[in-house]
Amino acid sequence: MQTYLITGAAQGLGNALARQLIKLNHQVILLDKELKRLNAFYDEIVESEWNIDLVALYPMDLLGANIDDYKALTENLNHEYGHLDGVFLNAATLPAFTPIEHFDYMQWYEVLHTNLNANFHLIQQTLPLLTNSPKGKLIAISDNNIKAHPAYYGAYGVAKAGLEQLLKTVAAETKQTNTNCYIAKLETFATESRGRLFPGENPNNLISAEDMASYILASIFEKPSMTASPDFGIIEKL
Repeated sequence: MQTYLITGAAQGLGNALARQLIKLNHQVILLDKELKRLNAFYDEIVESEWNIDLVALYPMDLLGANIDDYKALTENLNHEYGHLDGVFLNAATLPAFTPIEHFDYMQWYEVLHTNLNANFHLIQQTLPLLTNSPKGKLIAISDNNIKAHPAYYGAYGVAKAGLEQLLKTVAAETKQTNTNCYIAKLETFATESRGRLFPGENPNNLISAEDMASYILASIFEKPSMTASPDFGIIEKL
């Protein structure tokens, strides 16, 4: 059994990753600001045949968290588990498409903080726990659309590009350790946030979050240097 921390785990891809890791008999720590949804997922596991002991909830708002909150996260994880085998940096906020000329400056700061600055704090605080694992994995969820269609992605696109560079920096600095870094540059798939931006789009015509999660986990566990699919995206080991 391995232990994984997943951010943005209450719904979408994060929740799909959690479900599949639980099925593989791994421990998951579900970090999300949506406590109601976390509790609903927990109740669902209780009523299922899955092992509820594999699930831990960690309510945390990445936008409102301060450095003490991140340090407390490390202390709690270290006390309960002593290590992490993997961290999925999945949580992100995707605002409405807006040209830079009209982008609200407060929303710009909020998106950059949630999608980039928070990940810096999470990486800094969890790296010691990852190095305590024989084969720690740090996985950043990114988006191929920011390169294929950069217009109107605003702060979201800038933050995702920054996250990719951040992972490259961490990978270069940890080459002598047992921690491996991955960037999942994903193609379009069905999410609640995408549904809000494209209300006329049929989600049944898109890749599901469950199938995308399967692709990510298969790519990482098979340990390739790079896995590429024209439909799903690229999983790159740095």
